[in-house]
Amino acid sequence: MNEPTPFKIKYEVYPEDGIFVARCLDIDVASDGDTEEEALANLREAIELFFERNAEAAFRASEEENEDAGVADDEESDESDY
Repeated sequence: MNEPTPFKIKYEVYPEDGIFVARCLDIDVASDGDTEEEALANLREAIELFFERNAEAAFRASEEENEDAGVADDEESDESDY
């Protein structure tokens, strides 16, 4: 199995209304925390969830396309048998 390739993301952390907000500049994901460190830890978790969910959706879409292609192939072969 392939090893994950680490990559760096750009982010910013700033205080807002008594908390710290951490916002990813590469994708539309943000989080917050009582401290800068907590905000960054929460941002890391939010980014991981973002990629997990998007990967799962991509795999499901790919599986559905493959299933649909299989159905189309069966239908075409059924039509040619008549």
